[in-house]
Amino acid sequence: MKTHALRTFAAVVQSEDITSIIASLAVLRADERFQTIGWIRAFNRLSRVFATGKPELTIIKSDGNSKLPFYAFSSLPGVTCPGAGECLKFCYSFRAWRYPDAFARQIQNAFLMRFYPDTIKAAFNAIPDGADFRLYVDGDFSSVSDVSFWFSLLLSRPSIKAYGYSKSFAELLSYTGTYPSNYALNVSSGHNHSDDTVNSIKALPITRGEFRAVSVGFKVKSNMHGTKAVNDALRIKSNERIFPCPGKCGSCTGKGHACGMLDSLKGKIIAIAIH
Repeated sequence: MKTHALRTFAAVVQSEDITSIIASLAVLRADERFQTIGWIRAFNRLSRVFATGKPELTIIKSDGNSKLPFYAFSSLPGVTCPGAGECLKFCYSFRAWRYPDAFARQIQNAFLMRFYPDTIKAAFNAIPDGADFRLYVDGDFSSVSDVSFWFSLLLSRPSIKAYGYSKSFAELLSYTGTYPSNYALNVSSGHNHSDDTVNSIKALPITRGEFRAVSVGFKVKSNMHGTKAVNDALRIKSNERIFPCPGKCGSCTGKGHACGMLDSLKGKIIAIAIH
C-alpha cells in the first residue's frame, strides 16, 4: 500500500543519516504508485531540501485554514510521537498524506529539525509579536532535545501565545530547564502512559488540562462539531463535566480559544468527537 511505503520513508527520515534518507527517497521516486504530477513535484522538492538544507515549503504556516486560523508548525505523525498509543488508530494527521505537499512539508520539517534546526529557529523568529502559535498540529516532541529547543525559543519571545497537544509526557517530565509561561499544554488522550505519569504531567505549570478525543457512537463529519447532537453525545459518553470543542479553533469562546487559556480554563476537560 502507498501508506506503508510513506510510513517506511518517514521512519528513515526520523532515524537515519542523510545518505540513507536520500536513498530511501530514490526508492519512492521509482515506485510506479507515485508517478503523478503532485508526487513527482513533492519528491523533487524534498530532493533539493535534502541536498541543500534549505526549505522548499513554508515551515510555519501563517495562512492557516478554516479550522486553524493561527500560525502553526507540523512534523511527522507517529515516528515523532513516543507517547502515542490508541491514538494511532484514529490519528487524523495520516489522512493529510493524500496530499503530496502536506506530506512533503511534514518530511521537510522533521528533516530540518534533525539536521538544520537554525532554519526552524529563523522561521519561528519571523512570527509577528503577539501571535497565536500552535506547536505541533501534526507530530509531537520526539525527544527531550526537541522540548529544550522549542521551550528555549518560546522563552526568548514571551509575547508569542503558544499552545499544543502532546503525549510526549516522559520527554516533558525529563526537561530540566525553565518552563515557558507563554505555552499552554493540553494533555492529549490516546497515549501509552500510566496514571502516575499523567498526574505528574498535570502538575506541571504549563499544563492547562486534558483534551480528550471521544468516540460518540456515530460518524462525525468536520461540519458537525459544535452541533447540539454531537455536544450532547460528548457529554453522555464522557459522563462528567466537559467543554465541547466546536472543531474550529478560536470560535469556542468570546475571549479567545479555550485550549490556550492556561489560567481561566486550567483543569477543565475539553473534548472533541473522534472524526
